[in-house]
Amino acid sequence: MSKKQTLAKFAAILLIAVMIVGCNSLNKMAKQFNSITYEVTPQVLESKGGIVTFTVKANLPAKFFNKKAGVVIQPTIEYEGGKVLLRPIVLKGENVSGEGTTITYNNGGSFTYTETFGFTDEMKEAELVINSIAFLPKKPIEAGITLEDARMMRKSFNFDEKKLADGIIHTSHRINVENEVREMVEVGDENPILDANGNIDLKAYQVKDGQKVEMLRLAPHGYEKVTLASENATIYFAKNLHDWNANLEWNKKEDVKAQLDKVYNFVRQGWEIKDVVINGWASPEGEETFNDGLSEKRAKTAEGILKRSFDNVAKEKETKVNFKSSTEINFKNIGNGPDWNGFTKRVEASEVKDKQQILNVTKSSKPEQREEEIRNMILIFPELEKSILPAQRRAEIVVTCYEPKKTDEEIARLATTDPSELTQAELLYAGTLTTEWETIYNIYKSAANMFSNSWEAQNNAGYIALKMGKVEEAKDFFQKAEKLNANNGIITNNLGVIYAYQGNFKQAETYFNEANKMGIDNNYNLGIIDISKADYKGAISKFAGVSCNYNVALANMIDGNNGAATTNLDCARKNAATYYLMAIAGARTDNQEMMLSNLKKAIKANKKFKEEAKIDREFIKYFNNAEFKDIVK
Repeated sequence: MSKKQTLAKFAAILLIAVMIVGCNSLNKMAKQFNSITYEVTPQVLESKGGIVTFTVKANLPAKFFNKKAGVVIQPTIEYEGGKVLLRPIVLKGENVSGEGTTITYNNGGSFTYTETFGFTDEMKEAELVINSIAFLPKKPIEAGITLEDARMMRKSFNFDEKKLADGIIHTSHRINVENEVREMVEVGDENPILDANGNIDLKAYQVKDGQKVEMLRLAPHGYEKVTLASENATIYFAKNLHDWNANLEWNKKEDVKAQLDKVYNFVRQGWEIKDVVINGWASPEGEETFNDGLSEKRAKTAEGILKRSFDNVAKEKETKVNFKSSTEINFKNIGNGPDWNGFTKRVEASEVKDKQQILNVTKSSKPEQREEEIRNMILIFPELEKSILPAQRRAEIVVTCYEPKKTDEEIARLATTDPSELTQAELLYAGTLTTEWETIYNIYKSAANMFSNSWEAQNNAGYIALKMGKVEEAKDFFQKAEKLNANNGIITNNLGVIYAYQGNFKQAETYFNEANKMGIDNNYNLGIIDISKADYKGAISKFAGVSCNYNVALANMIDGNNGAATTNLDCARKNAATYYLMAIAGARTDNQEMMLSNLKKAIKANKKFKEEAKIDREFIKYFNNAEFKDIVK
């Protein structure tokens, strides 16, 4: 054998020996791989606001990590139909340079790894696993090294896959807008509460009226149960007299006579008279005490005139009035004394020369001085007696009647039998006279059809449509209302509820914020948005004053306050979702009886929760419990 051949053979033997030593060193690490301890927080992964965050703390024992080795650990979220590769963990021995956390051979070491990823519904049964490869690098470890890069190394060893955690709890996603809007009751009791007729008493399972939350807003119906209508007239008197003279120049004016005729015809309609108010006045040049008495007498005179006229109306052949005598009418007479304000205004509006001189007199602090000065002014300014003062010597008459109204019973009947007989306000008001949603729906839909240009009618039709689960129809009504009245807080809020109902919380937030700026108090709705964004303390703050409520319970539960959650659920509206959340509260507080009993109710109320509970990681520690298995089988 030549010297050259001998050297080549020696080199090959040396290379094989190095490879064997290298592999043996990695094999040694492989044998101790299970001695690495991992602590995952939380133990079962949980999504909050669509984001899952977890932390892994690992301790590596002494005499484990080869000084010349590197390790790439690939955390992965695995679930049926897919997986998510997370940021790799890179470790290195003390003689290795480059990327990675150094683990010493003699003392071992540790690392902490925190990662975040987005949750999807397919991940409900996901697991957090790690795949690890050890390798002997020939050069510094490069940043961004992957598991595949490590596998391609000349000397590498693939450790067994290891499961670190189960997942993923998704209770924070159980925001319930539909049940809140629709006020849904689903009874899960084996022996439900019955009413006097032996039927299930649904009211017993409903939240109390004072604790109901209204996410939607009705438009005001605009109907007045009491509407007052008035007609007025004025009659005039001669200076210092309270007897009425129809031939007085001011009483002969056409507008004065027309006013009186309007009052009498107003009464002839037969509407119920609320009252007749008569204000008597005097011109200010007379002595104050005399004027006080004079104004009272003028009011009394006007009362007498009206009573005689009203008595005549009552005696007319086809009279419609509901009184037989004017004595049945409520007259209110007020003597106001001298009309200084009226006098001042008429002077200001007049063309009297030097009127400022007159106005200065009216500002005098002493009444008797003012009266004396005005009497002197009459001599200087004859226009006062001709066109100003006669207007102060009067009695003002106001007759107020109740506008005739249909009874609530009539409105309710016509709303369902002949809605065309009702005004818009009456028809919208009719929707408040019943609690039957089907009837309300028909009433508001009639209003929307009859009054197609009314945003109120369109909005209210959308309101009841959504309460009945007719989502697209409700959305159509709200959008019609928005076209009729853009930038309306009520409509904007209701469109936000539509999007929240459909699970589009981002779009809902935009509408809720705009409605809030327009003056709508929708803090509860905004609190639901906070839950969707994982701001549970913000939600709880916005829910202030709301109790016995599912979503309030949810926010408290995810925030860690299971006591507050349970308190709210105890008196909340009962339906499958409420029972199920109560079961979760039981699981979180290790109250097995509470968990099992409420899970039974949830499944009885809605069978879909049987399949959900089978895979819900909230109940993972009960998966092998015989009673739990029996409930969900």
